[in-house]
Amino acid sequence: MKAPLSWLKDYVDIKVSPKEYANAMTLSGSKVEGIEVQGEEITKVVVGKIVSLEKHPDADKLQVTKVDIGSEVIQVVTGAQNIALGDYIPVALVGATLPGDKKISKGKLRGVESIGMMCSIAELNLTKEDYPDAAENGIFILENGLPLGKDIKEVLGINETTVEFEITSNRPDCLSIVGIARESATTFGVPFTKPQITVKEEGDDVNNYASVEILAPDLCPRYAARVVKDVKIGPSPKWLRDRLKAAGVRSINNIVDITNYVMLELGQPMHAFDLEKLMDKKIIVRTAADGEVMHTLDDQERKLDASMLVIADGQRPVAVA
Repeated sequence: MKAPLSWLKDYVDIKVSPKEYANAMTLSGSKVEGIEVQGEEITKVVVGKIVSLEKHPDADKLQVTKVDIGSEVIQVVTGAQNIALGDYIPVALVGATLPGDKKISKGKLRGVESIGMMCSIAELNLTKEDYPDAAENGIFILENGLPLGKDIKEVLGINETTVEFEITSNRPDCLSIVGIARESATTFGVPFTKPQITVKEEGDDVNNYASVEILAPDLCPRYAARVVKDVKIGPSPKWLRDRLKAAGVRSINNIVDITNYVMLELGQPMHAFDLEKLMDKKIIVRTAADGEVMHTLDDQERKLDASMLVIADGQRPVAVA
């Protein structure tokens, strides 16, 4: 299990270095498999602002820019076509390092000196999943008003340290951020802050919208559901996407992401269904019939059998439990 340290610190005060933390947790019974430091390969990349933009005198596809990095204004030559005067962009300074063992040095492009390089999302080891609005083939345009000269890792939150634990089968209580935080508090003799959860009930009776029926109580004694109305599907907030990524989970959309977030944080598996697509507006927990077929997310037809527990609607399986 991957546990980002910043997430653990929501519930326990960890003051030691990652290496000291890993050693102590392993000695107390929570074996650490490894430590991953996000953005470790990125150095000397800062926020800059384009204050001058001109065509290269000897190359139609190049542009000569002046970039303010707070402490000074530097000249950067680029072939990017998606930049404009006043844009805030990531700038790799001379001596910077980037993922893939790339090192930035001073140079000349068609006779014009270039002191540094503007960066794309790919060059910072980021993807469109991290920044859906970013240009896929071009410079990463940042939001305006960021502090010039500030380390890009701090600005983008790509400085997370993640600790990977081996959770043995007898410790399911540790299969969550809260579980690891509780174990950390015990290991270091510090307070554990339990999350405070308040649920507001609004609207009319949920039974007017959907029902849950359990036909296999020996395999699933309890199944809880809640109807959420007036939902707009879209990207999750950046902080949530960042936490999921650090924990090894890909962001999908706000609804899928929040169920994964709660599962990781509390250890409670969750799933969201589109109520309009549930036949008869029912959730039925049952075993599959021998030979029953389910169409899965990878666009395959899967044959089920009576040994499998499924979540079904009024007519067909919609999830394998």
